[in-house]
Amino acid sequence: MANQDFADVTCKVCGEAYKLYFERPSGREDAIARVSQTLVEHHETGDGMNVHPLKPFNVPAWSGKAQYSGAALLGGAPSWA
Repeated sequence: MANQDFADVTCKVCGEAYKLYFERPSGREDAIARVSQTLVEHHETGDGMNVHPLKPFNVPAWSGKAQYSGAALLGGAPSWA
């Protein structure tokens, strides 16, 4: 979660603000749209308003080992994963 003043994207459902970290500098607009959609999906699949992960998360979801993705490392994946 991020301070509204420094947020790159805000959830359209609950207004939660997020700062984004990009693995590549290109495609930023598409990435922001993808994150916005993921935040909406959290509400569609979750229960209640507190549906967003409390820890940093990756979009798209990353299920591989963190050592193979710079984004997974920045996203808060444990270093032993």
